Amino acid sequence: MKKLLKNKTAAVLVFAMLVSVFTPIIAFAATINTSFSSNTISGSVTLTDDEYNALNGANTITIGVYGAKGLLSNVQATYSGKDGIFTFAPVTISEDTYLQYGTVTSETYDYSSGYYGGGGGFFPIDVINADGTVNRDALINLFNANADATVNSKSEVVLLPADALLKGKSLTIVLENGTSYTLPIAALKLEELAKSLGVELKDLVIRVELKKVTGDAADKIAAAVTKAGGTQVAPAVDFKVVAVAGTKEQEITTFGQYVTRTIGLNEAAADTTGLVGVLYNPTTGEVTFVPSTFKTENNKTTATLKRNGNSIYTVIQTKAVSFADLAGSWAQKDVEALASKFIVKGTSATAFEPKRNITRAEFAALVVRALGLEVSGSTSKFKDVASNKWYAATVATAVNAGLITGYEDGTFKPNANITRKELSAIVARAIKFAGKDVTLTDAQVSAALASFKDADSLGWAKGEVAVVVSEGIVKGQTATMVVGNANANRAEAATMIARFLGNVGFIQ
Repeated sequence: MKKLLKNKTAAVLVFAMLVSVFTPIIAFAATINTSFSSNTISGSVTLTDDEYNALNGANTITIGVYGAKGLLSNVQATYSGKDGIFTFAPVTISEDTYLQYGTVTSETYDYSSGYYGGGGGFFPIDVINADGTVNRDALINLFNANADATVNSKSEVVLLPADALLKGKSLTIVLENGTSYTLPIAALKLEELAKSLGVELKDLVIRVELKKVTGDAADKIAAAVTKAGGTQVAPAVDFKVVAVAGTKEQEITTFGQYVTRTIGLNEAAADTTGLVGVLYNPTTGEVTFVPSTFKTENNKTTATLKRNGNSIYTVIQTKAVSFADLAGSWAQKDVEALASKFIVKGTSATAFEPKRNITRAEFAALVVRALGLEVSGSTSKFKDVASNKWYAATVATAVNAGLITGYEDGTFKPNANITRKELSAIVARAIKFAGKDVTLTDAQVSAALASFKDADSLGWAKGEVAVVVSEGIVKGQTATMVVGNANANRAEAATMIARFLGNVGFIQ
């Protein structure tokens, strides 16, 4: 901005020199007084007595509107009838702009970066009005400056013009209380939405809601948190994205990728251990884990929650969980941390049975919970997964997420013990689902498995095991043996999930 102002100042000086050559010298002492609202400049020019008298009774003066490349237009200011004040109608701008009368210039309105500046400093332009409506041109210019834009809003409901959204990659909406939502624009498939609702893109509006839950609904959430053994430490916020075309509406509930949102805690947390972001399900009345991390700055703790869909979210403080049969175990810390986040469960209130084998259905449930996926559906492509089994919906959810594929004979074998290579393959797919690119070349696969003498025994899973080894999630049963065909136990499965979550930034 400083460079821009210097360049414009230099241009003004050159203009003044040219004026002095071709016209009589007039010492301008006029002042330009402006105010800025949305994308319009309004105000007045005040002349000295000598300047006014020099007009010989003229009631209008001409003001130049300048952009980065020079004169954009001229506007007429009309004499107000007193004190040498000439007022002009609001001037709509669509780029960096300043006003000039003679050699006197106004402050520069840096439209594209969302700020305007002058001798008094720089101040934010309101892209979102107080009622949640959006200044379309301001939003477009903001995207021109940064395709991943951030805007502040005083309203919990924001109405975004779809055609303006297409100019950017993402838009983060930030409320005054610290709640925010990052909208992944490509994932909205705006043109398809407009077509499905029977309107042109210019007539489509995306309504984003970041509403604090109150009243009876808030009481039910508090009760669900208490039932889960936690304490609510942040407001519950209902996040929604709705496509609006006249009287028609279509809610967008899933995005095919993880979406980031933040919620400010009620009080700064001295220790974030035990904090967990959760989703509240109004149908079941339960809270479940959502990938979440925490940051404290300026005596304010903010939770960042990631999930591939919208719902009601809050943050809770959970109690420490311990299992007697994990005391002193290499897996104790990871298992008990996951238990406090509702990801793993003990076989009783005091036991975890770390050395017990884990079944394929049990691990599918574990990874679905770790990813924060909403379990839905009761059908499966597998002939041995009956719709009335506890794991039917979980297996269907894992299939839809691309985490499991089953066997060539059309079975899933839900009650069979899962092997270490099968577990590794599912975790490798979970890393990709979380949005992290872990593609390896053949040479990188060989390098990752070079220290393991039994690498050739991995067969179809060799590439996926190489991924989790290279990411530090699997370390092998010994320094030279990965033992991929051995059955995995509950401690190994939980530890791999803990390492996976840390690897993709889903927990701290």
